[in-house]
Amino acid sequence: MIDIHSHILPYLDDGSPHEEVTEYYIDRLVEANMEAVVFTPHFMRGFYDNTKDKIIEAFQKTNKMIKQKDYKLNVYCAAEVYLMGCEAVNDIQNNAFMINGSRYVLVENSLSGFSFDLYENLYQLVKLGFKPILAHPERYMEIKANPSLAEDFMHRDIYLQINTNSILGAYGNKVKDVALELIDRGFAHFLGSDCHCQNGIYDFPEAVDIIRKTFSDKIADMLSVEHPQKMLNNENIPHFYVFPQHRPKKKNLFQRLFRI
Repeated sequence: MIDIHSHILPYLDDGSPHEEVTEYYIDRLVEANMEAVVFTPHFMRGFYDNTKDKIIEAFQKTNKMIKQKDYKLNVYCAAEVYLMGCEAVNDIQNNAFMINGSRYVLVENSLSGFSFDLYENLYQLVKLGFKPILAHPERYMEIKANPSLAEDFMHRDIYLQINTNSILGAYGNKVKDVALELIDRGFAHFLGSDCHCQNGIYDFPEAVDIIRKTFSDKIADMLSVEHPQKMLNNENIPHFYVFPQHRPKKKNLFQRLFRI
């Protein structure tokens, strides 16, 4: 399993406050038999001004600890970019915030209402050849009110990442229901723990088990293994992968009598 969204690197944002906490959560990932994790500290101008160099420094220290413990855990670093303002697209380019050097980049926006320039910024990213992944769509006010809006993002070549703690009800039943509906309708491409190192729990495997029981092994593996691995390899992932089955129209009595 591969976790594409986490805040486990220390000192960078509202995630891990120091190395000891980071080490504790790395231990939890290894216990959970995770194959890989992408560290995605926030980048938000004026709040979390994490440059590429700053993130890499924290990443290298954490990776050194992982190797010293001889853990078989593959780690990658990027950022979760708050996509608002005319500088946001340039920030992604200048800091190379893409995941594992790919064209995939994790982005977010205001949970209480999309910013006026969200769609324009997403358009510019796609136009430049990036593959934006919108973090936790189930938590946005607009999508909670109308889950079908998630499909509109997919038509704009945007991928969608569901939080595992949403599936477990951490944000309430409404968000849980929306998360499961998005998965059911094929409006999800990845899972992410969005782990902020706050409650001592790493819930990724538990959420994947729920997806297996609720939907299928295929969907669980697609969201937690297949799509993330393709992302890390910078391979293309189809935005739409669930299609209604087209059944032949029933013939009316006249057509049946005359074999039309």
